[in-house]
Amino acid sequence: MNMNYYQISAEELGKNAKVPLLKLGDSGEGFYEIALEMVNEIEKNNAIGRRTVFICPVGPVGQYPIFVRLVNERRLSLKNCWFFNMAEYLTDDRSWISPEETLSFRGFMDRNVYTRIDPELVVPENQRIFPDPKDPGRLTKLLDSLGLRLILDL
Repeated sequence: MNMNYYQISAEELGKNAKVPLLKLGDSGEGFYEIALEMVNEIEKNNAIGRRTVFICPVGPVGQYPIFVRLVNERRLSLKNCWFFNMAEYLTDDRSWISPEETLSFRGFMDRNVYTRIDPELVVPENQRIFPDPKDPGRLTKLLDSLGLRLILDL
């Protein structure tokens, strides 16, 4: 059957899906669901003494203010969390741009997530990971040490 994926109605979307699909009303609802999913996963893992490892994009970012609020309200410890960010902008000499730069993903996460979470709860600095252009193998080594595998299709 040849299907035009650009013409699927809301009613048909997800019918016979091979993976669960949650239909949401707008981006705000989507951001709330992402934040809630993060919080629920951390709570579940904390309860059984297991670490939580997330890949955290800087784009979209609407989930982060909600996540911060929920973490602070619920007094949710992030001490056993590892946040791996996906990228960072580089200078011409292939070094990270300054975190003070508006485009810096490290700066964004610090300004909008880490400094807004109660210091008693926040992810430890050594567990906030960004790909390092000076040590490209570090990411894979860290993931391996956490019992995770990184699959790259380069």
